[in-house]
This record gives sequence, structure tokens and C-alpha cells, in this order.
Amino acid sequence: MVKVSIEQIEKQLGSYLKETYKHLHEHPELSAEEYETQAFITKELDRMGIPYQKMAKTGVCAVLEGAEAGKTILLRCDIDALPIDEQTGLAYASTKPGVMHACGHDAHTTIGLGVLSVLKERLSEWKGTVKIMFQPSEEVQPGGAKPMIDEGILENPTVDAGLCLHTNPFLAPGKFEMRKGYMLANTDRVYISLIGKGGHAAAPQQGIDAIAMAGQFITGIQNIVSRQTSPLDNAVITFGTINGGTTSNVMCDRVDIAGTVRTIRTETQDKIIAQIEQLLKSVTDFWGGEYTYNYSKGYPASWNDPELTDVVATAIQTAFGEDKVVENEHPYMSGDDFSVVAQAVPSVFMYWGTGSDEKENFPWHNAYYHVNLEALKYGVATAVESITALLQSEKVGK
Repeated sequence: MVKVSIEQIEKQLGSYLKETYKHLHEHPELSAEEYETQAFITKELDRMGIPYQKMAKTGVCAVLEGAEAGKTILLRCDIDALPIDEQTGLAYASTKPGVMHACGHDAHTTIGLGVLSVLKERLSEWKGTVKIMFQPSEEVQPGGAKPMIDEGILENPTVDAGLCLHTNPFLAPGKFEMRKGYMLANTDRVYISLIGKGGHAAAPQQGIDAIAMAGQFITGIQNIVSRQTSPLDNAVITFGTINGGTTSNVMCDRVDIAGTVRTIRTETQDKIIAQIEQLLKSVTDFWGGEYTYNYSKGYPASWNDPELTDVVATAIQTAFGEDKVVENEHPYMSGDDFSVVAQAVPSVFMYWGTGSDEKENFPWHNAYYHVNLEALKYGVATAVESITALLQSEKVGK
């Protein structure tokens, strides 16, 4: 088993990790457009002498074999950015207006390259195979994980376990979060149109006010979670956009609403799908209007294999201290298409701390989001410890 210390990682790769991260942060690319990122990754792999295969148009699978045959572990590192105009003021801020790494995927890519560098130099110390899944298009559905799986990333050799480290701006470097069972939620989308009848604003009785219908619907839908879902269950309904109307004195004839539904249990998901339509029918029947309703299921809830979660947590605690791992009481209601990997092979999704004590930390998908560069070495060390622990664990590949 490869044993690495934070000091060793800093000495061996500290400057490389920071410069790699800065380059990736400066040059973000949107989902399915990550050609420059792919070229940067393959250039680094060529320099390290590590074989790879391009997949899913802009993705890369790097494969590294140890001293002897053994189990195969996959580390997922997503590579895409978001359509956000960066406001951090960092010296290495995005050079592309309207595009920003606001979820830490640049850090994930950096960690993947760092892990390969460490393991390549220590081939004699471990056995088995490590695959690094540099995955595109995590930020848009249907995501890039499934295409890479369809193209065979879990085969030749067969992957025995999957691992994913994700940034967390509200954890300090050296701290980690994970839990057994469900870690992330179903991430569904809802698209609704409430259709009325236009007319003069001074004669509302002659028309059907779509804005009034929308107001009643939005007010009522919150009762699905607060009054029709158990408080011990996990559910969120949030509408992110609402559009309707043209001017102040014309009754609006159509309102378009889009949002997201987050659940953990399939039973809750199915119930909410039906309840939304029941409410739509009730509201539009009352007003005499009509509706359209499109519920699109997204990434499934992500499941952490309980036994493998124990293996990873123990490896981190042994290497860095028992107080370094926080066991989450509840799942996060965010989502990730790593869940598709977790459906195919036993897997562990975990957060690692990338926050800073020196300045305010902002959530993912925020124009002021930033990653503490000192956290990069912890990410590499943790991934190496976790991967090698899984490679030698009897609980993997049972």
C-alpha cells in the first residue's frame, strides 16, 4: 500500500498542482466543449508516459497498472465549467467571459493528474489497475458518465470499485465528509406552462389571468413538501425561472415556469410527480385555464456502498487522524452523475475541504466561488490513500 504524507505531496507536487489548477481555472470550457481541457490532460499524460483513451468526444480515460495484476479502481474527475461570469477578482480568474469553474471541476482534474504522478513513481509499491475518468458534461443532463460507460470505461479490465472526491468550500483543508448509503439526491427538472386568455387589465373578468394562476400554483406547491411529505423524508421543490406578460395593462395569457425537484426515495419522487399534476389540474380547473407539464427525471440519487465507505474512512483516519472524517447525518440534496457509476459498480462519493479561513467562502455555482490552493495536496494524498486501500481490501470485488 502506498503511504504518502501531506509534506511529501507538497514537496513533490505542490508547485505543479497549483500551476495546473490555475491554468485550468483560467481556461474553463462548458459541457461538451472541453476540447482544450482534453488536450491539456492528454499532453500531461503523454509527458508522464501514461496510456489513455479519448472517450465521449471530450473525455479521457487514463489507465495505470501497478507492479502486479490485481483489482481495478476508478477515480472520477469531471472537467466541465459553468455559464457564469466570474467575479472573484483572482489573478488567475477565467479568461473567458461568461464561463467559470464555479464547482471545483478544475480542482478535480488537477487531483486526477496528481494521483497519476504519485502512483506512476511508486509502481513497485502497489498492485492492480487504476483508471482515472476525466469526465465531460457533468453539469448538464444527461451527463457524460453514461456515454463513457457505454464506450466501455468500466471494462477491460473490469472496474471493481469507483471513487469520487468533490470540493466542499465549507470544509477546511484536511477535513472530509461522507456517509454510508445515500449521499446525494435525485435531480429532476420540471417545466410547466399555465395558459390563460389575454385581455385588457381593466376588465379581468373577460380573460383568464395566467399570472394569477401561477401565483396560486406556486403558493400551493410548497404544501407538497411542508404538509404532504413526511418531515422525516427528504424533498425539495424549487422554481428557478418564471416568465410571463408583456406590459402593465395587458392581462398575461401564458406563464412559463421551470424548476427542480430533489428527493432521495423513489416512492417520494413518484408521489411528488403525481401531486404536482393534481395541483395543476385543480388550479387550472378553478380558473378555466389549461396547462402543460413536463417532468424530466435527471441523475438518480447517489448511493455509497457501506462496506467500501468504511474502507475509505478508515484509510483517511489512519493516515491523517480520526477527527478528519465527518460522517454526514443526512444526504446532500444536490446531485451528480457519478451516481450512474455507483449504480454499475460499488462506489464511494465524498467531499474534501477546499475552504479558506482568510476570506469568505461561497457555495458552488456562485460567481465568487473559489478553491483554497492549499487543499489540492490534501485531495491528492486522500485519493492515493483511498485508492490503494480499496485495491488491497478484501471487501472489494467480493
